[in-house]
Amino acid sequence: MSGVLRGFWCVISKTVWVGVWVLALVSCAATRPYDKPPLEVPESWGDASIWQTAKPQDLPSAQDWWVQFKDTELNRLIQTALSSSTSLAISKARVDQARAGLQTANASTVPQVNASGRSVRFQISQYRPLNNYNAPNWATVQTDIAPLMSVSYELDFWGRVSGTVEAGKTAFEQSAVDFQNVKLVLTTDIATNYFNARQVDIELGLLGDIVSAQEKSVELAKTRYALGLMAALEKNQLEVSLDASRIQYQQLKRTREQYVHAIAVLIGRDANSFALKAENTPRTLLRPALGLPSTLLLRRPDVASAERAVANANAQIGIANAAYYPTITMGSSFGYESTQLSSLYNAPARVWTFGPSFNLPIFDGGRIAASVAFSEAAYAATAAIYKKAVLTAFQEVQDAISGFNTLDEALVEARAGTLAAQKIYSLAKDRYEGGLSTSLDLLQAKQALIASQRQESQIVAQRILVQVFLIKALGGGWEGLKTVEVGN
Repeated sequence: MSGVLRGFWCVISKTVWVGVWVLALVSCAATRPYDKPPLEVPESWGDASIWQTAKPQDLPSAQDWWVQFKDTELNRLIQTALSSSTSLAISKARVDQARAGLQTANASTVPQVNASGRSVRFQISQYRPLNNYNAPNWATVQTDIAPLMSVSYELDFWGRVSGTVEAGKTAFEQSAVDFQNVKLVLTTDIATNYFNARQVDIELGLLGDIVSAQEKSVELAKTRYALGLMAALEKNQLEVSLDASRIQYQQLKRTREQYVHAIAVLIGRDANSFALKAENTPRTLLRPALGLPSTLLLRRPDVASAERAVANANAQIGIANAAYYPTITMGSSFGYESTQLSSLYNAPARVWTFGPSFNLPIFDGGRIAASVAFSEAAYAATAAIYKKAVLTAFQEVQDAISGFNTLDEALVEARAGTLAAQKIYSLAKDRYEGGLSTSLDLLQAKQALIASQRQESQIVAQRILVQVFLIKALGGGWEGLKTVEVGN
């Protein structure tokens, strides 16, 4: 009995020492908490002259921001893109891939149960090394039947498993916001190309009016020249002006085709089979009544993606540090082994194991240290990328604000110029009909009027593009809109 007690206390003492050793190592856990890199975020925009005063609040980003432009064709194109865009399909597949990676990482937090077995007939060599000098070897042929069930579980003392799960989680979250960013870029690119195409439609209509007027003037000039009522110089000037307008008209048609082809690719259609009907519909200018905090930019998909990349890099440092410590796996197995099926499940045929196993690196030539240094450098890079993404976001919003101010002032001047050109054209028309001026004077006045109208429409188009740019810069819309419809 005393021998049994001594054996028992020996096992207990060894267990205590092992526990103390494990606790000492656990105190050096490799994982480290994640702290988001600090950023200097201004409380307000650099130029708030166009914004209304409102109470700052963290509002959710607007959904389906494009409906605010009240353009049914734009809505149809974007809805088509959301269902058939190849860019979205690629991004969605990456989200699914990251989700599967997270599921794989989560699986390492639960015990792994495996079934194995063998049923073989084999021969043992007579000339194999001796197990006992006093017992000669014999060649034997035997049957080995052994069904086994095993369970293993890695004890996460150093945070390697939890770090892997955290890395998978942040990678999945990053892929999800990357998907939202692809969606935002896709929809704003469609809107940009669409409004550019509509601007070309307007300019083609105005140029068409000029070409039509010039063609009539040239026909009249040829008749007057044949009758000796017009100098050749004046007739030639009219013909040159007509040729220039026709060339410009063809160039604008080519530009429109490029915008339409770009839209086709964005919505997942063949550019050769896609067509966009020319229209000249009223356009909507949006005046944002912004009372939002500057921290709103931190929810931009690209900024959120950069921040999740930093969190992932932080988790990778923990995983790399965990390699310094032993990998401890608690495992057990149970089964039977016999040479005959009839005795396989008898008690003497049982085989089992139970206990921990570990793997501790002793010398690796600096591999682990290099891996940790690599992870730390990657973290520093992603932190810098995150800060740059935030700074870029503020720059884009500030650019949009400046665009609003400048283009609003330019639009006022352009409308005044169009009104003045309209008065000049009316006066030139009256003088021509009264025989006080030539057709060339009338044509020049009409060209000046259409040039002013083109300039005004171009400013309106730029103003709309700035609206799209601001929506993109703010991560997909803004709250508190006031709209003003502007006709063409």
